[in-house]
Amino acid sequence: MAANKVAKAAENEAELKATLRRWQEIEDESVAQTSAIMAKTHNPLVKLVMEIIRQDSAMHKRVQQVILDSLEKQAFSLTPEELGDVWDLIEKHIAVEKETIELAEKARKNSRMFVHRYLLSYLNEDEQKHDHLLERLEDFKRNLYPYA
Repeated sequence: MAANKVAKAAENEAELKATLRRWQEIEDESVAQTSAIMAKTHNPLVKLVMEIIRQDSAMHKRVQQVILDSLEKQAFSLTPEELGDVWDLIEKHIAVEKETIELAEKARKNSRMFVHRYLLSYLNEDEQKHDHLLERLEDFKRNLYPYA
């Protein structure tokens, strides 16, 4: 029974690696496509949207590579000391992110043009994404310091 679990875990990991590698190929295609669109258009809104997607695709590929590296080279580790060394700075950044979310919401409410609301909604969602990433880092902290 234990050998079956080990085999299944190895199979799942192999499938995960293959999925991530294929996904990286798609992200490369996205970078190429958005670059081609940017080269063909003179419209600043279309260029901006393509640039946002291109940069996100490049970051997605980077994150996928870090996951692959953690499976193939060295597993992730995070000690209480490592997190503790930077936690004061992280808490300050959490406050900054909360303020940017408030500003994005305020700006969107005061905007009457559709294009402005569209871009401000994007910024708000991106700032909220940053806030969620930091919240998850707080979850790491709680798990590293169970009595904190």
